[in-house]
Amino acid sequence: MARHQIKIFLLLALLLSHSAQTAVAVAEQPDSRSLIAALNYNFAKYADWPGEVHAKSIDLCYFTDTFKNSFNQLHDKAIFDKPVSTRQIKDVEQTGRCHLVYIDRSERDILQRLFVYLRDKPVLTVSDITGFVDDGGMIEIVKRDNKFRFKVNMSRMQSSNLKMSSQVLKLAVEVK
Repeated sequence: MARHQIKIFLLLALLLSHSAQTAVAVAEQPDSRSLIAALNYNFAKYADWPGEVHAKSIDLCYFTDTFKNSFNQLHDKAIFDKPVSTRQIKDVEQTGRCHLVYIDRSERDILQRLFVYLRDKPVLTVSDITGFVDDGGMIEIVKRDNKFRFKVNMSRMQSSNLKMSSQVLKLAVEVK
């Protein structure tokens, strides 16, 4: 198990340290949506939810239809020996059944309703919206010098009883 976690950590480090065009050495170049979905998977892999031992699956949710294929690529994965389930959601009220919710920048208008609805619920929120962690989100994906980086709002995570591995926090460009 520790070996598998090290491999995943190295994959996360690789994704964060190389440009979007060379982040993963595969025959087909991944697009940025696939890389964002992979980052979400890795954030979930290193998060700790209260009561996760009772969960039948780890549920990764997203709003935007353009991410459907990218998140569906995660179906054969597992986290904590539980299958990953990916689901497109249409409404803020559906987020309570998710472990992680990715909010694309095109969904900016739902942020305040989402934050009110999820207040103190153990749902990891991730987005590429500029200022996401300042507005109350937990992880903000940023692109600097053609590389994906991320910021973490630890106080928001702690208020929702979520924990993140210190190994991942060391890779963040900002932790508040």
